[in-house]
Amino acid sequence: MAENVHSMTSRKRSADDSSQSSSKKRAADKSQSGNTGLRHFSMKVCRKVEEKGNTTYNEVADELVREVIAERGGGKFDEKNIRRRVYDALNVLMAMDIISKDKKDIHWKGLPSNVHHDLDMLQREGQFRRAEVERKRESLRELLVQQVCFRNLVQHNQSRETAPSVEEKIPLPFIVVNTHSSAVIQCEMSPDRTDVMFDFSMPFEINDDNTILKRLGMDKTTMSVLQGMLPRDLLHYCQEHGLLDSILIPEEQQQQQPSPQGFSTGPAFAGTDAYPPTPRVEQQQQQHQQQQQQQQP
Repeated sequence: MAENVHSMTSRKRSADDSSQSSSKKRAADKSQSGNTGLRHFSMKVCRKVEEKGNTTYNEVADELVREVIAERGGGKFDEKNIRRRVYDALNVLMAMDIISKDKKDIHWKGLPSNVHHDLDMLQREGQFRRAEVERKRESLRELLVQQVCFRNLVQHNQSRETAPSVEEKIPLPFIVVNTHSSAVIQCEMSPDRTDVMFDFSMPFEINDDNTILKRLGMDKTTMSVLQGMLPRDLLHYCQEHGLLDSILIPEEQQQQQPSPQGFSTGPAFAGTDAYPPTPRVEQQQQQHQQQQQQQQP
């Protein structure tokens, strides 16, 4: 009796498993068939809109209904289901920016591509590269000016070794602090003499050695000197892009231009009056004086 019960239970369990497996298989086949049919139908809608360029929903749906009738030989089918699929497919194409819709009119825009994105990236890359090249040209121009200043300074200092002169050689590096002659300056230095702190009662200006050499006129030279300084390709590049315009001496002034030995350095360390303040510093000084006058009773 127990064996019969066990046999009946096994057969029932096997039948249930087989029924569940068949249901799952039918559901999977139905889902796969539905997905395949919808995908295939969407491709047909896409091709239909692409062929026409400009169309409407009713026009696409009517043509696809006629095609389905021709394929099935006039058999029974659900026309509403076809029109619903056309509507869904058009919404998908519009979401993918393949088509555009203006009221009832549908316009073909094209399959998605990276052409516009790549073009924007190339344009941004071109702008960045041009800005980088311009920045490096400006850096090259500053290096050329500095090189000319140092070359003229070397010639200037060498002339002070052979020819007797009261003027001293200019050492590097140095800074020049410019302020009003009546300003009170407090200076403190760290014990190891690595840090110097200044406190000015009036506006001031600090210039490095490169700026002072330019103000001494050491940033000018001739083409013959540049031809001996720079490689031929670099000289041609600088001429082509106007990097030498600020350092070249005009031909009509070359006969009147003094040699590097003629640079006057006496006032360089004689006091702040040798270097008149720039317009910005003058304006700050005037504002400071006006404030002091207003504060006086």
